[in-house]
Amino acid sequence: MRLLAALTCAASLASGCGPGNERTDGACKATLAPGDLVITEVFADYKAITGGSGADTGKEWFEIYNASSATIDLEGMTITHSRPDGTKANTHVLGAATIAPGQYFTLGNAAQEFVPAYVDYGYGADLGDMFNSDGGKLALSCGDSEVDNAGYDEITEGHARELSKATPPEYTANDGQTNWCEATAAEFEAANFGTPGAASDCQPVVVGQCNDGGTMRAAVAPGPGDLVLTEVMPSPDKASDTTAEWFEAKVITDVDLNGVGVDRVGETTKPDVIASTDCVRVRAGSYVVFAKSTTDTLNGGLPLAAIAGTFKFSMITGTAAAPGDISILAGDTVVDAISWTTSSTGKSLQLDPTRIDPTANDDQANFCDATEAYGLGDLGTPGLANTACGVIVDPPTGDMCDDGGTMRAIVKPTMGQLVISELLINPEKAPPPQNPNDPLPVDAQREWFEVANTAATSFDLNGLLVGRVGMSSTAVQSAQCIAVAPGGFALFARSNVPALNGGLPAVDVTFSFSLVDSNGAIEIADDTTVLDTASWKSVSSGLTRQLDPAHLTTDENDDALGDKLFFCAGQMMYGDNTNKGTPRAANTTCP
Repeated sequence: MRLLAALTCAASLASGCGPGNERTDGACKATLAPGDLVITEVFADYKAITGGSGADTGKEWFEIYNASSATIDLEGMTITHSRPDGTKANTHVLGAATIAPGQYFTLGNAAQEFVPAYVDYGYGADLGDMFNSDGGKLALSCGDSEVDNAGYDEITEGHARELSKATPPEYTANDGQTNWCEATAAEFEAANFGTPGAASDCQPVVVGQCNDGGTMRAAVAPGPGDLVLTEVMPSPDKASDTTAEWFEAKVITDVDLNGVGVDRVGETTKPDVIASTDCVRVRAGSYVVFAKSTTDTLNGGLPLAAIAGTFKFSMITGTAAAPGDISILAGDTVVDAISWTTSSTGKSLQLDPTRIDPTANDDQANFCDATEAYGLGDLGTPGLANTACGVIVDPPTGDMCDDGGTMRAIVKPTMGQLVISELLINPEKAPPPQNPNDPLPVDAQREWFEVANTAATSFDLNGLLVGRVGMSSTAVQSAQCIAVAPGGFALFARSNVPALNGGLPAVDVTFSFSLVDSNGAIEIADDTTVLDTASWKSVSSGLTRQLDPAHLTTDENDDALGDKLFFCAGQMMYGDNTNKGTPRAANTTCP
C-alpha cells in the first residue's frame, strides 16, 4: 500500500522530494476539501533495543490516508505541528509526492535520503520533536483552508497511537482521543509497534465487553486464584533482560484475559493491561506467558503461541541476587501475586507441579531452578508444565519454627511490644561500585526500616504481615525462627546484599514493596490485628526518619505526633557512608 507513493517520490527526485526542494508558498498543487486526507497514526517515542540509541531523531513519524476517490498530489500542502493549544508551532511545506485513493502515506523526521524503509517522505527537523507528554497536534492545510487536524496524547514508548480500525478513516473521527488506541500487535521494528503505511490493527476497548467471533459479550474476568503464578524468569542469560524477561501462570478456571493487568507488587504506576477488543479466552489447565517482547530473537525464543500479554517494567531491580515480585490484577482485584528473595542467571524459578496453589506459591521453598532448556538455551518451561523440584521439605506446620535445630512454638509479639522505630525512605543516590565486577546498586534497593522490641521478653517475626497501608501485605515466611531479643532491633530491607543495600548490617527480613517519598504509611500485623503503623508526610534524602529512644511506643510514632515531636533525622553515617541512620541499633537522641 506504500509502494505507489514511494515510487512516485523516487521518480520525482528531479523536481525535489523532501526537505531542501519543497515548495515554500503553502499553496497546494491539488484542490483539497476538508476530509480528503485523514491523519491516522502517530509514532512519537522510539524504543531502543539493548545497546542501541533511544534518540527519536529519524524515528518519529505520522501517517495520513487518502479518503477521496482520486490520486492526490501532495505538493504544496502545509503540515503544522504544535501543542494542543497551538503553541510551539513548527511547519513544513511538502515537496513532490502523491498518494493513491484508499492508500496510506507515512511521513518521518529524517532527511529523505535517510528515511527508514517504512517511511515514504522525510520532512527532516522542520516540525520539531514530537511531544512524549502533555500531547501535541498535527494539522494539514492548503493556504488558509484546513484539510484535517488531529491531536495525540497518552504516548507509550515504542507504541504508535492509531485511529481505531472499527470504522474506515474519517476526518471527524480522529478529533477525539476516544477513537484512538495503542498499537500492540505488529512490530515494524524490534520492540516498536505500529502499522506505518497500512491500516490500523487496534480498536479502543469497551470496558467489560469483548468480541467473541463477531458477537459482543461480557468478558469473564478472573477472580483470586483463577490464575496461579507458576514460573518467573527475572534474569535471562541468552538474551537481554530488557527484552527477554517473562513469567507464567496456570489457568485454573476458564476466563477471559481482557482487561487483566500485570505489575510489580504495590506499585503506584499503572499496570500493563491486555487491551484487546477480541475475547482473549483461556481454558483451565493451560499455561499463559507474559513477556517483554513478542519477537523470538529478542525474548530468548519463547513459544509465541503461549504469550498472552506483554509488560514493560523490570521484574527485579539489579542483579539476579536481588529480590523481586509480580502480581496479576483484574481491576483492583489481586488475582495472584508472588515474591522471591533471589534467583539464578539463565534459569527460571519454577513452582513444583504438586504445589500449584495461590497459597503454596507464596513460599519460595516450593520453587526451584529450572533444568530444561528452551529457545536460545536458557532453562525453563514457558507455556508448559514445570518439571518436579525433587524432595520438598514442608515448612513446620502450625505455629512452629526451627530454633537452632529444635522445633518450638512461634512467639507472637504482644500489643505495644513491636514498635517501628526507624525508616530510610529516600536513600541518597547510590555510588558506583568500587570493584567493576560488583553489581550496580540502585537507590530503591537501599530502602529499609527497623522495629524495636520494647518488652522484657523475645518475640518472633515469623508469620507477621508487612506492607504499605491500603495495599496487599506479605507474610514473613521462614522455617527458621526470626527472634527479636528484649530491647533488641530487627531490620527489614529491600536487599540483603551489602553491596546493593548500602552496607547494612545483617538483614532479618527482605521486602519488595516501595517506601514512597511522601504521604506514605506502612503497617505490621498479626493476622487481622495491626501491631503498629508508621506514616509520614515527607522525608529528607539520605537521612532516616528515626524515633527518639525515649518515645519508643506505638502511639508516639504515629504521624499526627511524630512529625511534630518525637521523630528527627538520622545523624550517624553507616555502611558505605552515603546515608545517615542507626540500622539495627539504638537511635540517637533527637535534638
